[in-house]
Amino acid sequence: MSTMLESLQNPANKDQLDERMARIKEDPSLKPILEEIESGGPAAMMRYWNDQDVLKKLGEAMGMGLAVSGDAATSTEKAGTEEAEEAGNDDESIVHHTASVGDVEGLKKALESGANKDEEDSEGRTALHFACGYGEVKCAQALLEAGAKVDALDKNKNTALHYAAGYGRKECVALLLENGAAVTLQNLDGKTPIDVAKLNDQQDVLKLLEKDAFL
Repeated sequence: MSTMLESLQNPANKDQLDERMARIKEDPSLKPILEEIESGGPAAMMRYWNDQDVLKKLGEAMGMGLAVSGDAATSTEKAGTEEAEEAGNDDESIVHHTASVGDVEGLKKALESGANKDEEDSEGRTALHFACGYGEVKCAQALLEAGAKVDALDKNKNTALHYAAGYGRKECVALLLENGAAVTLQNLDGKTPIDVAKLNDQQDVLKLLEKDAFL
């Protein structure tokens, strides 16, 4: 499924996908999703990465069957394995999903029921990464109050502050800083949250980060 999303971002596929994209945009339920994926890049892709309903509908509309190629078959088998793993680990899916969609009450109930506040997905992302990437400050606060690691790293060594800074989530940035998030930690590309904010021209966020860095 992730292969299908990545293909939408691949310039090499543009010509052959234009016609199908035009057809998708005629579907009122898919048009806003496709436009967000086209314009939003990694941030938009992350939002729909684990939404099986959206991925299935887009895949069908794009005419990308499950057995188009050997690679597709392999990725499908992998997706099936991942789904099985997720089914066996309800805590992960619950905290990640509720944090992503802003369901703070659902998140709190999951945490109270023993869900792992620092559970990682296949990319090493925790619920705090998702909450801050999507700007769900109340969920981020609930996670931090439950003791979530403020500087947890994903596989690319990004913290929740990197996500919040890159996506311009000012309230989340402020909350993370209040809870001791490190401004100077570098990801695999050697970028700090300040660098990421600069690259994405997030001026309001940049002011907060630079102020904290010089305190």
